[in-house]
Amino acid sequence: MKPIILLDINGVLNPKLEPDERSDGQNPQLSDLKIALVRRLANKGRIAWVSTSPDDFVDHLEAQLQLEVNPLRVAIAPEPGDEDQQTPKLGSVARWLNKMEAEGDGDWDAIVWIDDELGPDVHDWAHQYAHPVLLEKPHPDEGLTDAHVVAVQVFIKGEDRDPAA
Repeated sequence: MKPIILLDINGVLNPKLEPDERSDGQNPQLSDLKIALVRRLANKGRIAWVSTSPDDFVDHLEAQLQLEVNPLRVAIAPEPGDEDQQTPKLGSVARWLNKMEAEGDGDWDAIVWIDDELGPDVHDWAHQYAHPVLLEKPHPDEGLTDAHVVAVQVFIKGEDRDPAA
């Protein structure tokens, strides 16, 4: 199985903000544990950021992570009708996945979505999606943990089994 791993930042990676002497902005710093967890995820599938964080903020995180393959970025662009969704990013994610697949860039066969703001509506979407979907909802105070990464590993191994065996 080759999943795309949709990964939120705030509430999942919870970077600490430190002053950036080179600019007027903030420099996000990930803990060593979060860096290790994201690297483990990146070994399981392609990461795609699902975040409203500014590009320079995400650039800082990517520089710390030093992943072999640069993560993709899902454009969060709410459209009319999205405001009624219980999962704020669901419309944007669904449109992005459809666009990537329509353009031939969707080379995954499963979806992992890790976000602290997953509502009941995302479960309906997941059941109707063409590929297997794993939804992981970390508590925003704790964020991504080893248990979430293990759940991803179990999901991938479970889907890789031959059901006829």
